[in-house]
Amino acid sequence: MRSIRFAQVVSSCLALAACSGAEVRPWPQQIARMGYQMGPAVDAVPHYSVEGAMTLDNRHVLINNGTSTDYLITLANDCEALHAAESIAFSSTSGDLALSDELLVHQVGANYKCPLEAFNALRRG
Repeated sequence: MRSIRFAQVVSSCLALAACSGAEVRPWPQQIARMGYQMGPAVDAVPHYSVEGAMTLDNRHVLINNGTSTDYLITLANDCEALHAAESIAFSSTSGDLALSDELLVHQVGANYKCPLEAFNALRRG
């Protein structure tokens, strides 16, 4: 199992936006603003290595794969646990991330499993 800690700066910015009444952009606008274009759906993320992650909403997580290709992970259902995640991991024990794996969310005193629905490659530009 590979794990990634969320940067506190990202969490703080999201919290400040929520408290200030600032509108949170829908995920398609967020990825476009970051300079990504949505690529095709893929069945798996081969030889994945999560270098960084960003929660876009309760169903979408962007992962930096440490390569030129990043991925948008879509969850099968809303995962309310993401808003207070201390860390996330994937249940994969192989080198590939498959749709049969789960997103594992750790909060203080609780752990959650969120099933995966889709992967999309993201490209810059």
